[in-house]
Amino acid sequence: MEDKNFTIEKEGTDLNIYLGFELSIANSTELRELLSAYRGQDISRIVYDATDLVFLSSSGIRTILYSVQEIGHGPEIVFVNCAKEIYNTLKMTGLVKFFKFIEDKSKTGEAGGAVDNEWEKEYSELRQKKLDKFAANNDVVCYQMKLGENED
Repeated sequence: MEDKNFTIEKEGTDLNIYLGFELSIANSTELRELLSAYRGQDISRIVYDATDLVFLSSSGIRTILYSVQEIGHGPEIVFVNCAKEIYNTLKMTGLVKFFKFIEDKSKTGEAGGAVDNEWEKEYSELRQKKLDKFAANNDVVCYQMKLGENED
């Protein structure tokens, strides 16, 4: 896996972006810069493969929103295999209505049913622990934001 933790590939009018394990301040600036190269091209969809995504910071969310502005012509934003914890964070921010969410089991290793080897099991458990931590942290932040809204 590269340090930037994402890859970009253009296929026809789709821009496919594999997000890796995190989209945060550490790599979102580079992603925004690379998206600039696609400005004005005929891109109708930006597909974010979130199969392995376990952390999405506010700068990562800004980068996703930036991609719509940077590419231009209002491309559809699609998330593939977005974990429920990431989805719930996007929902709390009110952004889910701007995105389409789809599942592609061929990318998750679940196409054949149960996890069939020890490595996949360990990976799945580690991924879930990281998602649980992400969700717990975002619940606290959102709760604090709601408390702040009630103060006059």
